[in-house]
Amino acid sequence: MVGKRISMYFLFIMLMLSSATPTVAAEEGDGLSLADVGLRLVSMRNDTALDTNDDGQADAFRVVVVLNATVEMADVNMVLLASTGPRTIEQWVNTSIEGQENFSITIESWEVGQYSMTLQMYDPQSMSMLVNLDLGSYWFEPALSLPTLRLSLAAPAYLQTGDSCQVTRVFTDEVGSRYGMMGSRTFTGAPFQVYASDEVLDCGDWPAGAYSLSESYQNGLGQTSEVELTFSIHNRPAPAFVLSTIGDGDETGTTCSVTLQPQSTTESLSSHQRVWEVIPNQVIGNVSSIDCLQWAPGIHKVVVTVTNGEEISTTRGLNIVRLPPLVSEENHTENTTVWPTRSLGSEVAQNQNGWYAIGGASLVVFLLTLLMTRKSKNGLEDEAGGETYPSHEEILLSDGLGYVPPVLTEPDTEGLPTFTDEEGIMWRRHVDGQVDWWDYQKLLWVRFE
Repeated sequence: MVGKRISMYFLFIMLMLSSATPTVAAEEGDGLSLADVGLRLVSMRNDTALDTNDDGQADAFRVVVVLNATVEMADVNMVLLASTGPRTIEQWVNTSIEGQENFSITIESWEVGQYSMTLQMYDPQSMSMLVNLDLGSYWFEPALSLPTLRLSLAAPAYLQTGDSCQVTRVFTDEVGSRYGMMGSRTFTGAPFQVYASDEVLDCGDWPAGAYSLSESYQNGLGQTSEVELTFSIHNRPAPAFVLSTIGDGDETGTTCSVTLQPQSTTESLSSHQRVWEVIPNQVIGNVSSIDCLQWAPGIHKVVVTVTNGEEISTTRGLNIVRLPPLVSEENHTENTTVWPTRSLGSEVAQNQNGWYAIGGASLVVFLLTLLMTRKSKNGLEDEAGGETYPSHEEILLSDGLGYVPPVLTEPDTEGLPTFTDEEGIMWRRHVDGQVDWWDYQKLLWVRFE
């Protein structure tokens, strides 16, 4: 009972002290107090163990003040100051009081450390200090997040020009936002202008190169944050593809196609620009495969240029041979009569006039040889008389060949399939797909390149 009575007395004394009106002046000579402006401090309470983020650590300070106006209306400016030494935060409440009113002022901690708390009240008319109360010192963990910067890259591991690429910027500063002390952000390293409002940067259209992105920030309390992101963008290589053919060397009217085949399973040519050039002329669109089923018999040059989004191109080409179909005399139509004739080489008989020409040329060579031999003998006989005549061997060497080659009026196809085009030129096709054409002036086969 005695202990309980002592506790009651102690509580009564504390209430009496808290209801007393402080009379501390701001400066010597002012001599003003709350009573002078028509106010009385009824009570005051400090809450020092607030945990606003529920992490088990005290991180905020609150003071509750009850004021009573002894006049019809009284004006007062109150400020709660929290100082960690290098930094001080002020929380102001400027109000007019009628009757009795309660006021709560809270400050959240912005860094780890010891906080000195002070409550001051001012006369708004003269700005004279009416109250200056030392509320003590307390240790707080930060309740508000410190300035934070983060840069994250969303792109393939091996990044090439034109690939999907995004840089996401994350920024928070609860301290600066809470106390109106936001600072400025500085961003460097991008090839284009970056604004503070740009949360996502599209680097898919950036040129190739090594990039080092850096961002820094400082708020009004001097708190800073820095972040850096490095990556490289490589030049995309030229499109890599081959031309796949079906029906090369087959008859007109049978299946025939030329198709673009990417050399890499990860590369698609569908978004690229494809320009075809076919001689004789054929109208081809921006497609990946062309149909040559109805192309006329003959040799067709096919060239295609593929250009990607970075204006890098690759050109490939080949020759497509289409043969006229074998038709009998009774199956000839208006279309087939304009096609060149076709043979299978061994089925074409040699012109007998050629053999006669060869035999005649051989006879002439034989007679000339006999004549030269006779003259050579005469030359040997006249050698004693002082005259010298060329020998048979010298005559053969002097004409470069030593013989007259046989002349063929019809080419020897060597058993290979042949056909004659619209211009009258004969072609033959080898087993490996190569073709020759017959030069009637030089009387020899010329490989078509």
